[in-house]
Amino acid sequence: MAFQDEHSPSTFAKGLLSISILAGTLAPAILSSGYADWLVDLLNYEKVEGNIYRQIIILSCCLIYFVRFTIAMFVFVQRKVGWFEGGLVSFLFFMMFYLFVNSAGSHAEPIGLIDIAGIILFLIGSYINTLADYQRFAWKSKVENKGQLFTGGLFKHSMHINYFGDSISYIGLALITLEMLCMFVALGIIVNFIVLQIPMLDRHLSKKYGNEFTQYARKTKKFIPLIY
Repeated sequence: MAFQDEHSPSTFAKGLLSISILAGTLAPAILSSGYADWLVDLLNYEKVEGNIYRQIIILSCCLIYFVRFTIAMFVFVQRKVGWFEGGLVSFLFFMMFYLFVNSAGSHAEPIGLIDIAGIILFLIGSYINTLADYQRFAWKSKVENKGQLFTGGLFKHSMHINYFGDSISYIGLALITLEMLCMFVALGIIVNFIVLQIPMLDRHLSKKYGNEFTQYARKTKKFIPLIY
């Protein structure tokens, strides 16, 4: 992600990001005979390849992510999203969600503890990310806070608590798929957050807020609350 001070609706780029998530989520359901079977006739679930309940769970989680992300993009995120950023991330989103949904649909194992753990982690991560974004948006919407750095709410516990929430969500989705490849993808995204996105955002915030950011960074964990 590129971080800019310029505010812009960026309707096309943000819309492309949201649509890519929805398209990646629904593409396996449209293309796969297994998903198509239960979408056409849920009563004949015994004919479906894989576990129908796991398919429903992963689709539901990905659709929840789509709704949450879309709200965040069009309500909470005020900054400009460039065409290049929108196009590149949209492609990656499509591939990731397609992989998650398609992988989960190939496993016939009954729902177990791994799936339940994945659901719990997904919901916790989604809650953290959404609450953090809302808290920052509500605070910055007040005139007296204009131009100031938000360090309250969940951001007291981590400078990048929203990235932490997303990371938990991705791990949860990967667990539901029962595929090691999906877990590697989720871990790759987390490494990208830590190695590329967070340092880039820190430089932007340091330049924008100066000593205010320096003091905040000195006393606050960067990514994982209480740990790192």
